[in-house]
Amino acid sequence: MKVDLHNHTYLCKHAVGIMDDYIEKAIKEKIDILGFSDHNPMKYDKKHRMENKYKKDYIQMFEDAKMKYNNKIKLLFAYEFDYLDYGMNKKLLKEDVDYLIGSVHFLNQFLVDDPKMIKEYKKGKNLFKDVDATTLWNNYFEQIRKMAKTEYFNIVGHIDLVKILTNEEPKKDIRLIAKDALKEIKKSGMAVEINASGLRKSVKDTYPSKKLLEEIYSYDIPITFGSDSHAVEHVGYKKDYCEKFAKNIGYTNCVYFEKREMIKVKF
Repeated sequence: MKVDLHNHTYLCKHAVGIMDDYIEKAIKEKIDILGFSDHNPMKYDKKHRMENKYKKDYIQMFEDAKMKYNNKIKLLFAYEFDYLDYGMNKKLLKEDVDYLIGSVHFLNQFLVDDPKMIKEYKKGKNLFKDVDATTLWNNYFEQIRKMAKTEYFNIVGHIDLVKILTNEEPKKDIRLIAKDALKEIKKSGMAVEINASGLRKSVKDTYPSKKLLEEIYSYDIPITFGSDSHAVEHVGYKKDYCEKFAKNIGYTNCVYFEKREMIKVKF
């Protein structure tokens, strides 16, 4: 089974393309299970997410697509939800979805993968005057731990996104930094996605890295796959590479979610 659970549409303002085009591309890529997971509406960071007033449109677009492509591909409905210590739209957590991706994009109120922040970190400016790589990674994985502890979500999105800020390795082993977060992920029953978007970006690596995925495997944490597509051409991006990567670690199964229930399949 070919699975891709992390896909966005134009409704989140920083992606392009309509659902039908994403679905047609997925069918060409021989993807069996495709999930839409636009960024959740909330008051914070409105320029990177769907507005609440378009939520009904998102639902209707999905229902129409599900009927249209019923015999060609399995479609799933979700949100990518930003974990925050403040201002989360918890009402949305109770909606009828197949799954929720929980992601950490924000750290100390800055957007981790914002190109402006990446430049500032490299120059040690403003927010980053006294922040080294070890502090950055520790803070990031503490947010991942707290997110998993809520047990709100089904999938951890791009678990080591923080590495996009810097090529500098933390002084502490990444596996030790991630240990408490991985324990909470295991306890919460979440899966971790192998996210291909890093291969399209400056990090030139999957999220998670090989070292971190080996550690995730040692905790017997299930995985899923996501292209994190923000354009039609991203759908199924490097899917064969990501599957081979997972198999080399030892995985033979991945998971998807239907009405929040985990389903295991071979890939």
